[in-house]
Amino acid sequence: MCRYWDADIMMHVLHIANDYAGSKVYSRLVAALDACGLRQSVFTVARSASAVGRNRVEFQNQGSGIYYSNNFRWYHRLLFREKSRSNYASLRAHVDARSVDYVHAHTLFSDGILALRLKKEFGIPYIVTVRNTDINLYMRYMPHTWAVGRDVLREADRVVFISKAHMRRAPRWVVAPREELARKAVNIPNGVDSYWLEHIESSGHTKPTDSPWRLIYVGNFTANKNVLRLMSAVLRLNGEGIPATLDIVGARGRDTNRIVRIARAHPEMFNLHGEIEDKDKLRALFREMHIFALASLKETFGLVYVEALTQGLPILYSEG
Repeated sequence: MCRYWDADIMMHVLHIANDYAGSKVYSRLVAALDACGLRQSVFTVARSASAVGRNRVEFQNQGSGIYYSNNFRWYHRLLFREKSRSNYASLRAHVDARSVDYVHAHTLFSDGILALRLKKEFGIPYIVTVRNTDINLYMRYMPHTWAVGRDVLREADRVVFISKAHMRRAPRWVVAPREELARKAVNIPNGVDSYWLEHIESSGHTKPTDSPWRLIYVGNFTANKNVLRLMSAVLRLNGEGIPATLDIVGARGRDTNRIVRIARAHPEMFNLHGEIEDKDKLRALFREMHIFALASLKETFGLVYVEALTQGLPILYSEG
């Protein structure tokens, strides 16, 4: 699966991934490409000191590296063009653009604008991935960025959509370059870690009639993940005489304090595990549960759904 280039020439790919520290999706892709013999540079902006060094990869190919830039400022959330100028200056300081053969921008707006500038300045081709934030934030509520997003799509070699739902929605965007999208768009879901494919459990889960329903959630604590409503549903089930518990695996996000407060007030219903990096430990926990629950407000199709399915767990998700 790796032979898409001349094996005698080490191709240098630059990943521009604004949220690299926030998701293992990127590091898994980078590690897989490293095994294929690619030299890779990853540029990401660390939004906090704790993000520096997160999701590191032990590269096998010389010249590869991850660059955690510290140029983030609080006002960058409000001033898109100022953020982009700052990010581009930092990118140029960290990476020798003249050595780069190809660029993968991992979001349309925040990362895509940097890939577009590299193409204009150095002629480096790029592909761009359209993600949940692009569809549900930028394309809906940030019209001052639309011209940039349109130009990024026009200049990209390929436009990757993680889900078919996003692939259908993008052409309905007010300024979408529909002809370019029709020609360039491809649907490539995020890849699941091989660990889960090597440990598939198909026996299913039988719930004893006298035991409570055991649900498990895995993810961060942002409002989009809807953990508070899930906890409310568990409280309601118990109030209606249907025993149920919820094991919560994760951390980080705006709802953290409220989640912790509710869990501590009802320890008989909620069990907080924090983040679990050990896959064996997480797999063992999955095997104790009856249902995996992740009812996000908006979700591309999280890899954790697939991980739970490999362990024979039915999943509870939000429609659409």
